[in-house]
Amino acid sequence: MNSTGNNPNIHPQWQPEYFGDTIIVNGKAWPRMIVRRRKYRFRIINASNARFFRFYFTNGLDFIHVAADSAYLGRPVTTNETLLAPSEIADVVIDFSKSKSDFAILANDAPYPYPSGDPVNDANGMIMKFLIKKKRELDTWRVPNKLIKYPSPDLSSASQTRYIAMYEYTSAIDEPTHLYINGKSYEESVTETPKAGTSEVWNVINLTEDNHPLHIHLGLFVVMDQTELVKGKVEEFKSCMTRFNDAVKCQISKYTHGKRLEVPEHEKGWKNVYKMTPGYVTKILVRFSYIHSNGSYTFDPTADPGYVYHCHILDHEDNVMMRPLKLVK
Repeated sequence: MNSTGNNPNIHPQWQPEYFGDTIIVNGKAWPRMIVRRRKYRFRIINASNARFFRFYFTNGLDFIHVAADSAYLGRPVTTNETLLAPSEIADVVIDFSKSKSDFAILANDAPYPYPSGDPVNDANGMIMKFLIKKKRELDTWRVPNKLIKYPSPDLSSASQTRYIAMYEYTSAIDEPTHLYINGKSYEESVTETPKAGTSEVWNVINLTEDNHPLHIHLGLFVVMDQTELVKGKVEEFKSCMTRFNDAVKCQISKYTHGKRLEVPEHEKGWKNVYKMTPGYVTKILVRFSYIHSNGSYTFDPTADPGYVYHCHILDHEDNVMMRPLKLVK
């Protein structure tokens, strides 16, 4: 492993993203697992520091999504691939009785860094192998048609609207030096002070070339929409934001007429981390209370030292794409 930093004049060791050469699952490199021809439920967490995974099965098996992060979906959703950013969790059911072969390889085809980096190779494109027993068996377990229905997100209930901007700064030779949220370091005074028990709308503006998984401590949120910044005018808006760091003063409404990205059906539930697409404004409704009842926390969320929100690419949050979050009464 090369421990020299990407820009040692700035930091002797820091890399904007470090990608290892070995895929580890539950402590083992490219493991195998023997399974029966029946349904299995898996909780998949992307515990990588920077790598995104777009999972798929080489023999065409589907993922039946039942939950994401720390909340159930309202109903199961079936997909043939699953994209997970660092720290994202997918609760899925895999039905190995559907396999026409005696093995299934869980593979990955997400570029690194995501979304515009290098293509996968033979090593990081393979995750693990499932060896499927030949014997057929009766599987009486069923995935319910209805799961858990939480109170629907209500934009009209939001007590405040905020703009959260993601920046990447580079040196004179275009090497990354640091990443900030709202143009501020972690050590600067807190600017986000939501009231406990309320909801807020956060418009997250990704002005970088990378996809950043935003993680909000204590808050759960629903992604409402993702709107592309108008092509050809991104640099103009970015220049204004770099100078003033004020989306309203920079007239963000002039720049948010681009195409809209549909939120995948299995990601429309309550999340605590989500992928912020580069060049897009992602609108989320954040709830600072229990989502199943809208009730208050059973502890004092306003107590010190407070909480944080940050990019969950570890190399980014460590340099210092993280801001303090202080709840108030």
